[in-house]
Amino acid sequence: MSTTTIDPTIPIPPYPPRTGMPPGPKLPPLLQVAAIARDPIGTGLRMHRRFGEPFTMRVPGFSPSLVFSSPELVRQVVTGRPDVFHAGLANRPLKPVLGRWSLLTLDRRPHMQQRKLLLPPFHGERLRAYGELIRELAEREAASWPVGERFRLDRRMQALTLEVILDVVFGITDEARKDDMRRLLPPYVDSARHVVFWGSIATVNIGPIRLKEQFLTRRDAVDQLLHAEIAERRKLSDEQLSARTDILSMLVQATHEDGTPMGDGELRDELMTLVAAGHETTATALTWALDLLLRNPAVLARMRDEPDDEYVRAVCQEILRIRPVVPFVGRVVTEDVRIGDHLVPAGAGALASIALTHHRDDVYPEPSRFRPERFLGDAAVPSYAWLPFGGGVRRCIGASFAQFELETILRVLARSPLRLAARRPEPIRATGVTLVPGRGVPLVRERA
Repeated sequence: MSTTTIDPTIPIPPYPPRTGMPPGPKLPPLLQVAAIARDPIGTGLRMHRRFGEPFTMRVPGFSPSLVFSSPELVRQVVTGRPDVFHAGLANRPLKPVLGRWSLLTLDRRPHMQQRKLLLPPFHGERLRAYGELIRELAEREAASWPVGERFRLDRRMQALTLEVILDVVFGITDEARKDDMRRLLPPYVDSARHVVFWGSIATVNIGPIRLKEQFLTRRDAVDQLLHAEIAERRKLSDEQLSARTDILSMLVQATHEDGTPMGDGELRDELMTLVAAGHETTATALTWALDLLLRNPAVLARMRDEPDDEYVRAVCQEILRIRPVVPFVGRVVTEDVRIGDHLVPAGAGALASIALTHHRDDVYPEPSRFRPERFLGDAAVPSYAWLPFGGGVRRCIGASFAQFELETILRVLARSPLRLAARRPEPIRATGVTLVPGRGVPLVRERA
């Protein structure tokens, strides 16, 4: 197959016919969403086998989109010219949740300006400084689990990653203010995932079911907390802010190219973005991690006996391959473009399907098997075949922190005496923009 790159000096002919798109499922958009929600990876693989690449998907809230999964075509999607391939447009369902200044909903120059402001807090040296704090939080969490009683791991991981957010991002030390965050943030994140996944249908009132009021009430309550934290931080002197290590304090000190500081609205939206991107996603990855390790005792034993950095890193890479938390990244193209042999008309979406790429048997032999050895030594993974954090200039800004947090916490939890409360395979469900364990991975902690 040709992989001709785009030459902007050569006009691209209209998509033939202009209204035509590649074949795809004929189900109404809402039913397509329902099928994906029930079996996201299986549904995607069946669509790929039936319609080929690319195929067209139509879901509420998104432009009709061509779905790509081969590494070379994925590369062209995620590294396409930022002035043409707009991720902010593709992410517009996130705007009611994250806000207009969110890094995820901006494009072109505004996106690059915000990205520059957010880069310093995620520098490698700062990441390592958080290591001991994250280990302590993980040990405290694991020690709190009841012995001999069944519990849902996803809820415990959500609680743990929220504690990391409260300390690393917000730097909150007052327990009363932490309690407010613990009480109000999870319900808002829960409402937000429905808004993102189901589109406008999740923000309407249907008889006594007041979805819109519920979402807005939760958002207003969280906004009050965020703005209160911002106001508290603005009272501090430059010297006091410099002595702090939390990300909020660093952002309050950050300035644009013209020397102006970030406004309260900007800070609120970027804080909400960090919460959304760093709380549920990491909690989900950790939940899948323990599910996979407990189903693969040889891998778990090696992690316990030989917890060298290279092997732990390979385990985490394989976890994120076989259970990618975010199943796709999207762009909306603002002019006709060519991706491989395929013309994508202006206004259409181009989706790089992370989940499909990670499960292609021509890229990963036996893709449904959990094999960390794929990422060890001289094992070669093609470029753009592993992209749990996206790619190009839109690659997740917190990718290094997320991997560091995952590895750090997993080293602690791998030592816990745990067993699965159910041997049936854990179902994969799509909710919001994440792939989550359908039953939450029920576990029992045994006596050491």
